[in-house]
Amino acid sequence: MAEVRSGRPREALWRSIDDVYRAILAHPFVRGLSDGSLPENRFREYIVQDALYLSSFSRAVAIVGTKAPNDDSSLTLLENAVGALRVERASLHEFLMREWGVKPEELRSRVMSPVNLAYTSYLIAAASSGSFEEGLAAILPCFWVYYEVGKELVRRGSEVPVYRRWIETYSSPEYERAVMAVVGLADEHLAGLTGNRLRAVLGHFRTSSIYEYLFFDEAYRGWSWPFSPQPSEYPL
Repeated sequence: MAEVRSGRPREALWRSIDDVYRAILAHPFVRGLSDGSLPENRFREYIVQDALYLSSFSRAVAIVGTKAPNDDSSLTLLENAVGALRVERASLHEFLMREWGVKPEELRSRVMSPVNLAYTSYLIAAASSGSFEEGLAAILPCFWVYYEVGKELVRRGSEVPVYRRWIETYSSPEYERAVMAVVGLADEHLAGLTGNRLRAVLGHFRTSSIYEYLFFDEAYRGWSWPFSPQPSEYPL
């Protein structure tokens, strides 16, 4: 694709991940949130990893915000990213951690999973080395894919209270407002991109969307490090 031929940039972005998004909706982790078939131990580990993810993701957002071409865009990104993260933390992570008796110090002692570390490292690298437009495209799926999944699952419903809370968090009006404000930035700043600049933006958006799929997939499969990433001795 050399240019966005018609419609808003958001439409071109979403078309570019149609296959990835359909695979996410069909994944047994996501289906299991609705039909109750997801084992709760897998969901608990996912929530822990997601909490670790958000700490690094917020750094990537901050880096992208510093590259915004004007103050209004920077404020829009940072304020709405913070708003979305607050909804996630207060409504979901902090609530569930209290319900499960997971203390903050226990969470801090946990190690990022392989996919989590790869994804967050990719986001920080894209935000640091790329343009504002590239960084925005890289961080956008984290907000947008979850909102779209939440919208779909709220229609399906769930009989499991903790899964229903996840669904209601990402389909809530507060989360929607924050996400759509960031999507609006994509419409504003990605319009008119062509050639290599457009390919780079679409590439980052698609790569991050694939990582979103892998995040669900890893949680469902229960993958872990084949060896501990923490050294047992400190010889230096």
